[in-house]
Amino acid sequence: MGSESEKKIFSKQWLKILTKAHSYAGITGKKSPWDMGDLALDVLTKWRGNTSYNLYEISKVTGISKNRLTLLAHTAEFFPQDKRQINLSISHHIEVMRGDPENASFWLEQAQKNAWNSKEIRLAIAGDGDPKKLSWLRCGTFWHFSKCDPRFGIDYPGRIPGQIQANLIHYFTEPEDLVVDLMAGGGSTLDAAKLLNRKCLAYDLVAVRQDIKINDALTEIPDEAQGAKLIFLDPPYGKIALGFYKYHPSCLSQMSEQEFLDALQKIASNCRQALLPKGYIAILVQNVHGWSGSTAFQVLERLQKDGWSLERRIQVPLPTQQISASVMRWAKENRQMVNIDRDLLMLKVK
Repeated sequence: MGSESEKKIFSKQWLKILTKAHSYAGITGKKSPWDMGDLALDVLTKWRGNTSYNLYEISKVTGISKNRLTLLAHTAEFFPQDKRQINLSISHHIEVMRGDPENASFWLEQAQKNAWNSKEIRLAIAGDGDPKKLSWLRCGTFWHFSKCDPRFGIDYPGRIPGQIQANLIHYFTEPEDLVVDLMAGGGSTLDAAKLLNRKCLAYDLVAVRQDIKINDALTEIPDEAQGAKLIFLDPPYGKIALGFYKYHPSCLSQMSEQEFLDALQKIASNCRQALLPKGYIAILVQNVHGWSGSTAFQVLERLQKDGWSLERRIQVPLPTQQISASVMRWAKENRQMVNIDRDLLMLKVK
C-alpha cells in the first residue's frame, strides 16, 4: 500500500511540475526562462535517475529540447537568485557563464552599463571589453556581411566588406605572418592585417592610399612580397572598375571570359613563386551574368590542373542591398535570377 501511495504522491507532484513547465514555456502562461531554469534544476536535483520523471519528459510537453533545459538548469545553478541581474536576459547570463565564469559579475555590470545585448556581451568578452573588436568574426563557412566595417578600407569601386579579409587572416595566418593583397583597392586588407598584428603589403594598378604600391600582378610579384603566408585576390570583373583604371591593358574588368580566366591563371602562377611552402592564395570570385558555366568552378578547374589543391570553399554572398532596383525589376519581368552568390576559394600548392 505504501508503495502505491508513494506512486500517487509522485504522480501528483509531477503533474504540478508539468503544469508549471507549460506555463513557463509560454504554452498556458507567459514565458519565464529563469523559472524554467529553476524548475529544470529542481528536476535534475530531486528526480535524478528517475526513468519516468525527468527532463526528457518535460521536453516532450514543452517543445524545449533536453539540451536547452539542461543549459537553463546549469545557468540557474550558476546564478542563484541573489546573483542574477534582473534587467538583463538569461541569454546574457549564459554568455557570461560560458565566456568568463570567473568574472561573471563584472561582465554583467558592464553589459548593464553599456546596454549590450547578449551577442555584444559575448563579443566584448572575446574582444577584451570591446564588442566591436571581433564583430567581424564568423565561425562557419558562410560569411554574410550586410555592410562594410568602417575600420577596414576606404570607399572604392567594387568595395567588399573588409570583414572578409579579417576572417581570412584570422583563420589562415599567425601573428607576424606576411599577408599580400595584389588587388588592394581601398586598402581593406591593410587595415584588417594591422588590427590582427600581421605584416601586410598591398599593390594595385592604381594607388589611392600611400600604403598601396603600384604593381601589375600579371607581370610580376615584387621581391619584397616573397615569403607570404597568404595572398589575397579580389579580381574585378564584369566592368566593375573599368573606368576607374582608365582602360589599363591589365585591368581584368575589360577582359572577356576566356581572357579573364587566362589572366587569373597567370597571376596564380606568379603567386606560387612568392608563397611560403605552406602558404595560401585566396580568390574571391562571382559568377558573371552572360558568361558560360560557373566562373568559380572554371577558375578552380584550371588551377587544380596547375597543381593547386582546394583547402576550403567559403560562401560570401553579395548583400541584396547592392542590387539596384532596375536590375531587380528586370529580373522579375524576365524570370531571371540575379547572381548574388560568390565563392572564396582557398588554395595551396599540392
